[in-house]
Amino acid sequence: MPRRSLFIIVLVAVLIPVAVYLRVWDYYAVNIAKWDDHALKRTLLDYIAADGISGVFSVLSAQHNEHRIFLTRLIAILDYSWYGQLDYRHLMFAGNLLLLGIIVLWWRLLKHNGKTLFALLPVALIWPTLAHWENMYWGMASIQNFGVVTLGALAVYWCLKRPWGYFAAGILAAALSAFSSGNGLLVLPIITLVLFLSRENKKGIIAAASVILVLVLYFASYHQPDYNAKTPAGVWALTKGFMAFIGSFAEVFPVKGRQDTSVVFGVILFLVSISIVSTTLFRLVRNQYSEPYAKITDAFCLGIMLFILGTAAVVVWGRAGSGIEVLLTSRYKIYSFLLLITAYLFIVIPIRGSFYHPYVSGVAVLCLLFNVFSYHYYLVDAYNLRKFMVTSYFNSVYDNKALNPFTADTSISRGLVARPSLFYEHWLPLIPNLSDSTASGNLPYVRELARDTQVSAGKSSISVVNDNYQSQRLQDSGAYLLLSNSDRYFLLPTFRERNRNRKQLFFRQQYFAPGFSSEHTFGELGLRPGSYRYALVLQKGDSTGIMMYKDSLTISEFTRTEGIKTNW
Repeated sequence: MPRRSLFIIVLVAVLIPVAVYLRVWDYYAVNIAKWDDHALKRTLLDYIAADGISGVFSVLSAQHNEHRIFLTRLIAILDYSWYGQLDYRHLMFAGNLLLLGIIVLWWRLLKHNGKTLFALLPVALIWPTLAHWENMYWGMASIQNFGVVTLGALAVYWCLKRPWGYFAAGILAAALSAFSSGNGLLVLPIITLVLFLSRENKKGIIAAASVILVLVLYFASYHQPDYNAKTPAGVWALTKGFMAFIGSFAEVFPVKGRQDTSVVFGVILFLVSISIVSTTLFRLVRNQYSEPYAKITDAFCLGIMLFILGTAAVVVWGRAGSGIEVLLTSRYKIYSFLLLITAYLFIVIPIRGSFYHPYVSGVAVLCLLFNVFSYHYYLVDAYNLRKFMVTSYFNSVYDNKALNPFTADTSISRGLVARPSLFYEHWLPLIPNLSDSTASGNLPYVRELARDTQVSAGKSSISVVNDNYQSQRLQDSGAYLLLSNSDRYFLLPTFRERNRNRKQLFFRQQYFAPGFSSEHTFGELGLRPGSYRYALVLQKGDSTGIMMYKDSLTISEFTRTEGIKTNW
């Protein structure tokens, strides 16, 4: 086969997983603020009122919790300036592009080390997957958590290249990573270390001075955040949490005991990382390289490994007391995957001769299997997250019995964010005329589903349980609970569980186990004591059925617990 044709085939193979990733993102992404995203409204208000360049810079570098989210604020302001309103989907898209930037960087490293595009295929298959679902669909988190990794890797790479222009760009990228997420503060000290180890002493001195400058700027007006109480962790919890953190990619494997699986693979990856760190240190100290790019690659791999291990140590120290589940959350998995692809880079580059193509092919097959596992396993999480987002939005904007949106919000920030178009807008007119004798809408099956669904109010929460619902429809399809009192309506999501039957999951595409359930505390919903009518809403594609129950839920007086402290 001609070389050009082969290149095109491999390029298409590399681009397909990228296209799938972006398509899945587009399918579930919704223009709704999640938690910290609300703080960006204040950013826009401060930007509008800012006086000159210095005022804008102060807005961009303002502290958010323990971070300086400079890049997130910058993209939000640019989006607002270009479109007239902020769209959170645009923030998510920018963050996901930053994630994909790692693939381009890895291609540069492979190409300069004499590797063909074929060597990039495993990276393209394992790097962009639904395992990142939490960051994928969260505007601020996508830019912050994806951005700090990409900027940090770019900074290390550029600072190691010989031209001084690249070095200057690398220092700026490292500073931006520090002002984009707290763990970005590790990047410049790591760059300084690898530069001195590479015997680039002049650049090392400049990088060291940059460390001091960035730290001074970062902490000049820094104030200690008012954290929620932390639970201390023992040595065993810290050790186990550290291994689970760096091995969290393995949670997706179709075996029992996902926590233990992550810990086992974490131990393996920790040993691999220590091997890479010690090997690169030995080579850099000896400084006997026949090719300049081999030295750059060793220093780069060392820098990335130190960044991963340093970040893992910081996160585990602060979060291990909350349990290992917290360390396995989606937003941290990027570091486990970064360790994987860095180890692959370190291993594949020296391979020559007849073993090269079989090795890359074997790794690509394993990565393809992982890709399939990932989308099947985490699809339920993306589905449930979207239901949480759209119902939270309903409860925040439809705060009156007439279902007129935003009547309680008369602030200027109301017009700063573009309004999303959501599935329930077309059936809102049905709500005032609901009846407990007939189903509303065009899905009569909702009547039978309502009979099979148990809804109850306890001392502090409302629970919804159904064991028989079988639908495999995605996106907004599914069951919802509609509450009504004398003042307003509330829309509650119900959540699906992933199908544990591997045969049904992988061969029949049955992602969901039968049934649905949810439990919502009164305080979480902002409910007041009193009587509430309730109805089951069934969404199936563009069709809707609503069935009002004959009885009511009684919310008794309850003790409100102190919620998580926020700054929005």
